[in-house]
Amino acid sequence: QTGAFLRFVSTSGGALNKNDVSSSASVTFEFDGQDASMLSSVDATITFIDNDDSDGVQQSFGPIALGSISKSEFTTSSFGLPEASFSYTLAEALAAGGLTASEITGGDRFILSFTVTLTDGRSFGPGSANGNVAAIGGFYSSPYAYTSLVVCPPQPGVWTIEMVDTYGDGWQTATGGGGPGITFALNDGTVFEVSLCSAYGPRPGCTDDYYSGTATVTIPVGTSSMVATFPGDYYGEIEFRITSPTGNVLADYATGSAAGPIDLDFCNDSFN
Repeated sequence: QTGAFLRFVSTSGGALNKNDVSSSASVTFEFDGQDASMLSSVDATITFIDNDDSDGVQQSFGPIALGSISKSEFTTSSFGLPEASFSYTLAEALAAGGLTASEITGGDRFILSFTVTLTDGRSFGPGSANGNVAAIGGFYSSPYAYTSLVVCPPQPGVWTIEMVDTYGDGWQTATGGGGPGITFALNDGTVFEVSLCSAYGPRPGCTDDYYSGTATVTIPVGTSSMVATFPGDYYGEIEFRITSPTGNVLADYATGSAAGPIDLDFCNDSFN
């Protein structure tokens, strides 16, 4: 049957920051497929998909009512069609399901869904539309739903790296000589390197004391990803600790640690 659909004009908030409950998602849509006089209201629901099985607790919920838009709240789009926007914050989505930010993690999903109701009582929502209408990015683009992924970017601010060489001759990492230090690679292409200087070879930007030292890197606001890498402990003498701007220790490596990415749990790095 033919019916009404909500053509998605724009969307934002495909990623919700677990560490910022004010982060939000929004959809702007046009009502089409029926005469504008047939529009009654649009109801929004939220569904949570818990993709983390490590805690042994399944916390998925929904769909749960999140709000409604009446016909009077619509404006007129540039195409002469009824247009409206709906948004929600992570805090509102969590409250709807009775969860806290500590109970979600990266990879979980929130699905904002819409059901449009006509004055004759008919309603259309997820599952109502055929492929041409439901296709995201098509002209009609009416999937009636928008999915946002929970992400955990690094906290912006000053990160502190405390470094030790138990032998006292500085760091010898991958090559046994000067070698690279710990690198922090950001999504914008910026790379920071920190280390203790070495008695056996030059190392740019290192900390002079061969026994211990502290370095900092400043992560700018808006950074979406950061990968920290340790090149390896060549002589089994290197120790280091990484503390985020929140004051939480996210890495505490003992001597002999293997080379590779450093496990930094951004998702559980909140201010105390």
